[in-house]
Amino acid sequence: MRRNQEIEQIADDAQQCQRYFFGVTANQKRSMRKRWLAHEYVRLYPNVYARSEYYNKLNPRERALHLIRALAAKYPQKVFGAMSAALILGLECPGYNDRLGHVQIAADTSIPPRPSGTIEKIYVHPLTFIVHDGIRITPPERTLVDCGLRYSYMQSLGIFDSALRFGMTTRKDIADTCSGLRKDCSPIQKLLRDADEKSENGGESLCRATILEAGLARPELQHEFRDPANRKHIFRTDFLWTCDHKTVVLEYDGMEKYTNQHMTNGHDTRRVVYDERNREDALRRAGVTAILRTDYEELRRPQTLIQKLLNNGVPMGKALW
Repeated sequence: MRRNQEIEQIADDAQQCQRYFFGVTANQKRSMRKRWLAHEYVRLYPNVYARSEYYNKLNPRERALHLIRALAAKYPQKVFGAMSAALILGLECPGYNDRLGHVQIAADTSIPPRPSGTIEKIYVHPLTFIVHDGIRITPPERTLVDCGLRYSYMQSLGIFDSALRFGMTTRKDIADTCSGLRKDCSPIQKLLRDADEKSENGGESLCRATILEAGLARPELQHEFRDPANRKHIFRTDFLWTCDHKTVVLEYDGMEKYTNQHMTNGHDTRRVVYDERNREDALRRAGVTAILRTDYEELRRPQTLIQKLLNNGVPMGKALW
């Protein structure tokens, strides 16, 4: 199709802002629609597009953020809430990929439920907002409460962990927000009990949620061990249980551990694996009796992980809920 300089500039400007683009004039809308029908563009929402090649390179979280930013530019008076607000705040949202194509708009008027569609309107009263990166969103504590009440424990724990880790809100502010609602906030109380700012990423939060939901004993996070062979070397473990003369460590392995240059200090995969073996040797010298590993794929079949932990002596926890 013949190149349209005006449309190309609109698309370029949107990509620079990491969002999708839309037409304003009738001619722009018509031209974009033609390119969508010719498979040059992907349509994410009526009159909201992305270049197909650009869109295919984005991961699910990036796609969600691009759509939220596009809708915020298109409707600047709208307030985004729940998971959309959590994404704009940069919070960890593990276990939510199946709904990252949905956008939550907050409103203070009663809204009939809509089980499908890109836009989910949620009732928030009183409706207040902050502006973050130029976008109106619900305040962090209200965002967390709405997420905890709308989504599962598995989906929400990482959001709470990261909000506390980043210092965006406090347990008291979250509890105070609950006290002003005429709702059963027991899911929020459970999340506040289990949330831990020591959790370093969404994968670890999802792993811990899996463990706690299965009723296993609560692990200690980020415990430090000093290598007896070299006291200068200190290692932190993701999860630790000490019971019946056993010290069990569980490590969560995300793919970034082997591919992200920042996390690998620029080393190749073979060097990273070598360093990991040396680390495990040091942990055993420090008294660790079992070192177990898991990853996201195993969390998708959690019984495998749970049985592995039980087989290595991790006990069931006391009933707290």
